[in-house]
Amino acid sequence: FTRAAAKIHITQSALSQRIQNLESELGTSLFIRDRSGIRLTEQGDELLRYCQAKAAIETDVVGRIKGLASDELTGVLRIGGFSSVMRSVILPALAPLLLNYPRVKLELISRELQQLPQLLKSGELDFVVLDRSLNREDLASIHLGDELNALVQKKNYKGADIYLDHHENDEITFKYLRLRSTDRAAKIERRYLDDVYGLIDGVKLGLGRAVLPLHLVQGDKELSVVEKDRSLKIPVVLHHYVRPFYSKLHHEVLDILKNQAGKYLS
Repeated sequence: FTRAAAKIHITQSALSQRIQNLESELGTSLFIRDRSGIRLTEQGDELLRYCQAKAAIETDVVGRIKGLASDELTGVLRIGGFSSVMRSVILPALAPLLLNYPRVKLELISRELQQLPQLLKSGELDFVVLDRSLNREDLASIHLGDELNALVQKKNYKGADIYLDHHENDEITFKYLRLRSTDRAAKIERRYLDDVYGLIDGVKLGLGRAVLPLHLVQGDKELSVVEKDRSLKIPVVLHHYVRPFYSKLHHEVLDILKNQAGKYLS
């Protein structure tokens, strides 16, 4: 509350009073206040998404009033997803739009899969890319394609039977190994190198093998696929909240990702 008050140039007590007045007017609580801090209630989340939709309408209308070209796109675009698709799929797919419309401000972030739905719910992101569909009535889910993962090692690798993963809760290696043997999957030795690009670097340095997306390593002469007849398919699904109004930028982004993302996954 203190930081928010400073941002809009009022005192913290004045901001708290405004929030109390708003909660009284709406007849509901917008914030949960406990020892862990302050977070939005379900009603608070819904009101925040309404405000964001209203801001998108304002951006479109003000742009027209200012005399911008009718096809000009403006606004902030905030997308989050898992590391193997953000730099390699989402960014190149949207690059032509960003070059053509410099008024569009892009915020691209990579996060762990379990964190992304909450970031969408709290309004910190407009879109999230997950490895599954959330299947909720208030969310739209668009299947952009599939990521094929295979076991990869450094060419002529002679090292120990070690597997590289993001972190200890990463299930990709286990899912891949279960395609052939549940017993082996329970006994593997692992090392953790954070994101997918850390895994690729680790494999190239001979630190172990890793289950990696083929679209990131195909054509790399330093690497080889261990089992060319076996792959793990991971869905790539874009999510956003259903709204009564969508800005021109929102429509354009959806069209681009639906039509272009798949070619970067092939």
